[in-house]
Amino acid sequence: MPPISPPDLVNAVSAFATVLSGLTALALTALLGRQPGRWLAVYFALMVTGLATVWYHGYGESLIAGAADIGTNLLLAWLFLLAVLYDFYSPITRRWVAGVSGSVILIYILWRLAAGASLRFYILTFGAFGGFNLGEVLLILTSLMAVILVYLRFDRLTDSARPIWITATAIFLIGALLATASNQVVEARVLAFHASWHLVGAFGFIFVWAFNHARFAIDPNQTELD
Repeated sequence: MPPISPPDLVNAVSAFATVLSGLTALALTALLGRQPGRWLAVYFALMVTGLATVWYHGYGESLIAGAADIGTNLLLAWLFLLAVLYDFYSPITRRWVAGVSGSVILIYILWRLAAGASLRFYILTFGAFGGFNLGEVLLILTSLMAVILVYLRFDRLTDSARPIWITATAIFLIGALLATASNQVVEARVLAFHASWHLVGAFGFIFVWAFNHARFAIDPNQTELD
C-alpha cells in the first residue's frame, strides 16, 4: 500500500480512542453497576464505529469503507435515540420516532451504496475549511433529536444526573464544531480538527456512561431497568 498521509494517520490513530471509549463504558458497567441492555448496545456500537473509522481513514477512503464508517455512526446515533425513547417515552412514540428515523437511515445507506462517489459533496459547506455531506447532516439531526428528547424530560432527571448530561451536551457541541472541518484540515501545526473530534467524542461518551450510572446505579429507582 502507498504511504499514509499525516492527516489520515492521525485520523486513524485517534479513532482508536472511540474503540476504547466503547470498551471502557462496557467494562465500567460490568465493574460498577448494571445498566439496561439498550445502553450496552450503544456502548458496543460505539466500539464498532471506532473500528470502522480506523478502516476508513487508515486503509483508503473507499466507497465501501466510507459506507461502513457513516453507516456505523448512523447506527450508533439511532441506537442512542432508541435508548432515550425507551427511557422516557411511550411505546407509540418509540415506534413512530424510531421507525421513521431508522427507515430514513436505511434508505440513505442504500442510496449511498447505489450512487457511490456522487454522494460525497457537501450540502452544508464552510468553504475551503470543510462542511457536512448528506450522511453527516443526517447523523447530526438524529443525534440532536436524542439530545432534545432528553431535555424535554429534564424534570425527570435526578440532581446528580442533570449536570452530567449538561456537561456531555457541551462536549458534543465542541466536537460538532471540530467536525465542521474536512478530514485533511490541520491548523497551528498540531491541531488536526477531525482527529480532535474523535478524541472529544470519545470522552463525551464516557460522560454519557456516567449519566446513565447516576440514573441506574446511584439512583436505580429513577428509571426502570430491563
